[in-house]
Amino acid sequence: MRRPRSTRCSPPPPCPRKEHEPTVQTPAGFANVLDRCLAVRTHEQVLLLTDAGTDHEVVDAFEAAIVHRGGVPVVSRMPVPELPGEEPPGTVAAAMRSAGAVIELTSLFVGSSAARREATTAGVRYLAMPGVRMETFRDDGPLAVDFDAIRADAERVGAAWAGADAYRLTTPAGTDLRGSVAGRPGRVLHGLAREAGDYMAPPDIEAGTAPVEGSSSGVVVVDADLLFMGTGPLPSPVALHVRDGELAGVEGDEGDRLTDMLDRCADPRMVNLAEASVAFNPNGRVCGVAMETESSRGTAHVAFGNSIAYGGTVDAIAHLDCVMRDATLELDGAPVIVAGALA
Repeated sequence: MRRPRSTRCSPPPPCPRKEHEPTVQTPAGFANVLDRCLAVRTHEQVLLLTDAGTDHEVVDAFEAAIVHRGGVPVVSRMPVPELPGEEPPGTVAAAMRSAGAVIELTSLFVGSSAARREATTAGVRYLAMPGVRMETFRDDGPLAVDFDAIRADAERVGAAWAGADAYRLTTPAGTDLRGSVAGRPGRVLHGLAREAGDYMAPPDIEAGTAPVEGSSSGVVVVDADLLFMGTGPLPSPVALHVRDGELAGVEGDEGDRLTDMLDRCADPRMVNLAEASVAFNPNGRVCGVAMETESSRGTAHVAFGNSIAYGGTVDAIAHLDCVMRDATLELDGAPVIVAGALA
């Protein structure tokens, strides 16, 4: 029997594009995140951690961009976290440990979880980007900046934190908080997670530390946002009174956002002043995206609860960030940064 001659089927011609139809382009922020911040490798499995509140246009754009770079996107969907820093399900945690890199796109922050720490200890590169929207990736936005260039400012201030004994944070709105940072390391987030085990949180670029437990007192006037505690920015300020390193009182019409979250945490350690940091992203703005607000140059933030990742000793159930505008940081009595400008 004669073997039939093989034939090649020609693919159908592409559909012609309509005249004047706009070309869809991926915003510059995606390329910057994958190439500069994460340095995705060929054949690398990149886990995209999502939940029901994730902007799935962001997921689709990341998938396409990872494939374009020869990587393997793996989308994992977990239940919406009830608290910031909540542990993901065990199967998701296992997937995090086995990936080459993880991009956290959940609607609530989980980057302070033990699962994340185990993943980065195992060598996984991790970007915490909870709550970002397509708008965050705009061409002139906070994810399109030169993270390498801005890193120097953050590391300079991080070294200043590490070498200081005392700090003071003030703002025009009325913040005046001071305490001890003696012996505490400066913690820098510069957005670049290119080496094994790196953890970063672009668009956030910041430098800070965990004040010594029990040492800080004063008032923090939160006039930007209480992150992941309702829709931001805040319509009116919230005053937080700190005494001996703990939250002692909350004033303001929006204060229930914080007190309700503390009630949900049901952990007495959550009153601990866990962090004080200043931010450096020149393209960030105070807006409805928590990570962009936190990143905005000129802002500072304090946090309550878990301080382990920041050089502290309190292993509370969550970590709650509170952002203020136009902050001045003094270390050992000398100004270090004033409304975003290095002194």
